[in-house]
Amino acid sequence: MKHYLYKQFYRNKAYLICLILLFLAGLSSLYTGKKFLDKNEDIINKSARYQKESLEKNIAAHSDNLGLLLYYVKFNLVNKTPKLSALNIGLRDLKPSIQGVTIRNLEEQKNNSDFFNPANAAVGNFDFTFVLVFLFPLVIIAFCFNLISEDQEKGTWKLLSVQSTNLLKLTDMKILIRCIVIIALYFLLLIIAALFVKIPVDMPFIIFIISGLLYILFWFVLCRWIISFQKSSASNALTLIIFWIGMNFITPMTGNMIIQKIYPVNEGMKAQIEQREGYHNKWDEAKAPTMQKFYQIYPQFSKYKVDENISSSYVWYYAMQHLGDVESHESSEQYHTKMQSRNDAAVYLGYLFPTIHTQLVHSQLAKTGMENQLQYAEGLRTFHEKQRLFFYPYIFSQQNADVIDWSKQTVKSFSDAEKVNLLQVIIPYFIIITLLTILSQQKFRKLC
Repeated sequence: MKHYLYKQFYRNKAYLICLILLFLAGLSSLYTGKKFLDKNEDIINKSARYQKESLEKNIAAHSDNLGLLLYYVKFNLVNKTPKLSALNIGLRDLKPSIQGVTIRNLEEQKNNSDFFNPANAAVGNFDFTFVLVFLFPLVIIAFCFNLISEDQEKGTWKLLSVQSTNLLKLTDMKILIRCIVIIALYFLLLIIAALFVKIPVDMPFIIFIISGLLYILFWFVLCRWIISFQKSSASNALTLIIFWIGMNFITPMTGNMIIQKIYPVNEGMKAQIEQREGYHNKWDEAKAPTMQKFYQIYPQFSKYKVDENISSSYVWYYAMQHLGDVESHESSEQYHTKMQSRNDAAVYLGYLFPTIHTQLVHSQLAKTGMENQLQYAEGLRTFHEKQRLFFYPYIFSQQNADVIDWSKQTVKSFSDAEKVNLLQVIIPYFIIITLLTILSQQKFRKLC
């Protein structure tokens, strides 16, 4: 009987066509991911070269005026992009993986990014996670929706019930054959990805594989539960497609609208406005209050005094630049907190819906999700402060550019050290798969 079921599956040309199309879609997604990594690496290399050229040009032009020199020079911080991001591009095509900042105010600079095509942003990335989450379930549905109903509609079901001592075992064997084929294709694509993109076989990649495998098993168990009701082929297909649409589109969009309603984020723009006003208003104010606030934050610079009668001073100028950030700090922190709350709410929603859970887990593993962007923003703030505090003494003491070893001012990197909890990845899948297995088992008892 097993041999017959294998032959029955592989002789179905429609199944083979589905597998070929899915395989080609997977290859296309890997090519897209590889091109993304190559483009990202090229941008980082060009940025490093540009920073060096910019330094050399400005040193030649303003070597005797360090305050003016550092007004123009940008220092780049790279958000390290792991090879695994080729399988899940996430937010990396909208948010820069490298950002340059001067030692002036940060709040306005950190929101600067490259222009992007809004149509591409709306559609999303055709990466491997997209293929896994959206296309793999369609093929699984096509393989499984009529496993029982086809025989019932052809009139061969009664014959099978007479010849087979266990219809449940027969049905499960059909599902198992299809499951083995889909999983084999899944692993084939991952092997190609590891070789083509040179993804290291480390713990994030292993968890990525496990998550995708459990997601595939979820869809097979869901199909098993739906066909256990012994409805018609059309009814089974319609029900499974409704599940697919609901979990991939309706639930995420509805959840997103609810999350945005619960956590409205207006603080990002508010922080920029406060920063601008806090900085520009100080041109019309006395210098003494500005410097007093600055000395309270950095008492080590209190020895650098500012004459009220002098129209301009780099000590005062960079002090008021920083105070613009200080005055917008509360709104900036509120923005960060609310964005974190939005992400946490999405994670909790993902515990109920494997499609959302899979996408969030993959983006977290590939360092392309919101968690990474929030941590990178904090890393950029730390980097900016470190650069400011390094150059302030040279600027305030009116040193020349020659006193600084500019060869050390290279592109720096930020590494996201957050690790994924394996249990938090597996348990949501395990609960849903177990529940559906129990429900379908109860329905299948009527077949035996």
